[in-house]
Amino acid sequence: KINLRERTIYTKDLTVSFVKADNNDKQAFLIILGLEFILIIVGLIIGYPVGIYFCISGYIVGFILPLFLKGMFKAERVNFPHLVERVSLIVIIAFGEAIVNLTSYFNSKTPLVYAAFLFLSLVLMFASYVVLSDELIDHHQISKGFISMYSHIAIVVAILLSTVAIQYLQVQNINKTFLFFLIIFSMALYYFSLAINQVYNKSECRFSIRNLLTLLLIFALGVSYLWVVIKSKIGISICLLIWNLLFFLEFYIKGNKNEFR
Repeated sequence: KINLRERTIYTKDLTVSFVKADNNDKQAFLIILGLEFILIIVGLIIGYPVGIYFCISGYIVGFILPLFLKGMFKAERVNFPHLVERVSLIVIIAFGEAIVNLTSYFNSKTPLVYAAFLFLSLVLMFASYVVLSDELIDHHQISKGFISMYSHIAIVVAILLSTVAIQYLQVQNINKTFLFFLIIFSMALYYFSLAINQVYNKSECRFSIRNLLTLLLIFALGVSYLWVVIKSKIGISICLLIWNLLFFLEFYIKGNKNEFR
């Protein structure tokens, strides 16, 4: 049996450990925010054009420095379900902006079918994210969430690039090679960022080698089809629809298989 003295010592040790972890987190945040603040203030004092580089440096420091101070953050201090909810809200906003940009397709010169196919493509992209975020990820885990946070930056960038690509479809003299690689890059970035979040999946929902190879095969087939139809607006729209549908089905099937186990 543990006597009163041993219990007191054990409780004291736990308290000290918790306080140290709390202090480490605070120190890391203070270091990051302090450096950002100093660089931005210096940039504002110096003024344009040199000062803008200090401001940009402040942003870069805030973006990269957490990776170097990762050891100071404690996973126990992270509310992982809350983190998932917050990053999901950013993704929802990004998709909302993408939908808003589709309004330019509603005019007398553009067939409605373009807007319909592109809208469904965006819906399927979002649906793939929802399956991953709601069905596959284990929300009740202890994790620092670094991969989730940084991958969601890439996800938002990919959505914005997809939005730009959709806008460029309406430009008559757009360089088709540029458009081809823009679409490929945005799709690769988006689905790679989704796939990398599988590290947070429930144990039974982790992607197998077969799942990853299937995703690669879908991507390769999409690239091939896109190259064939790159000169056709309707062809690109159909390609994006089918491409995103196949990705969604792979995520959906993965979620359904594990739901009924």
